[in-house]
Amino acid sequence: MVMTSSINSNSSVERAPWPTLAALAAVCVLGTAALYQATMGFAVVSTEDGRRLAISRAPLTLPDAALHAPQAMPLSQLLRDDGRVTILTFFYSSCNALCSALGDEFQQLQTVIRARGLQQHVRLLSISFDPRDDAAALAAYASRQHADPAIWQIASIDRAAERQALLDRVGIVVLPAPLGEFQHNAALHLIDRQGKLALIDDYENPALALEHAVKLSGQ
Repeated sequence: MVMTSSINSNSSVERAPWPTLAALAAVCVLGTAALYQATMGFAVVSTEDGRRLAISRAPLTLPDAALHAPQAMPLSQLLRDDGRVTILTFFYSSCNALCSALGDEFQQLQTVIRARGLQQHVRLLSISFDPRDDAAALAAYASRQHADPAIWQIASIDRAAERQALLDRVGIVVLPAPLGEFQHNAALHLIDRQGKLALIDDYENPALALEHAVKLSGQ
């Protein structure tokens, strides 16, 4: 026989008082509002994603710096006066790990840019954050990478304060490592024709960065 039971109005189960329910609701509302603000309208779930989204919505003006390239010039002049969209990355010439991968990707991008006839609209720029990378080191690196200066320029920044200000603005963190190496993050930074940081793409996806650069160039 199936046994049944019922709970009457004298049940010992306690109900949460109204003030407690109201407090919980308020906490949920405040928590949701904080999450909405932290994720920029639930559009992102991490600080890095939020930074990239903010830049895409409002391109950043980069701090100026005196570049040491085959010819010395201000960064602002290199970026704005040229009129092309720039795909920018940071490296150091003696790196055998991440920077090597970035160099290989830029080699491939250089080939694609030339093959598609985009060299009048998109160019590549690698800036070293290693103070040991003098003109001779940069020239040797450019030779190893078969960099065509009409498409791919390689430079460094002599003044430490200017170098750090640029790294901070674009979000590159560089930490000293044993044996004269560095630990650092990497990305592909797209600088628009007005010299502003407009987009940041993952370094593992150079093809996407190139397509974004083409769009920024108006092609």
